[in-house]
Amino acid sequence: MPKVTFSRTGNAVELTTGSSLIDLEDTGKSEVPFGCRSATCGTCLIDVVTGMSNLNQRTEEEQDLLSDLDMDGENRRLACQCKIHGDITVNPLN
Repeated sequence: MPKVTFSRTGNAVELTTGSSLIDLEDTGKSEVPFGCRSATCGTCLIDVVTGMSNLNQRTEEEQDLLSDLDMDGENRRLACQCKIHGDITVNPLN
């Protein structure tokens, strides 16, 4: 199973391939805060340290909000919009 590692603490959580990062909440080990769950608030903003290619492409809604927040750098994502397909390391920004 793919692993999500949090860069600040080194803690890691395994998720099933194709899972949404929102599923981190169900593990009780998430270090990412989730608000709206639908790319409208930016609460779950993350910096993908490694493994960007192991995530799905940005949705149009995600790209629009990242642009509105002036956070559309190539390593920035909204965790609520990410599906995992391999190991990643993330740094929550909120």
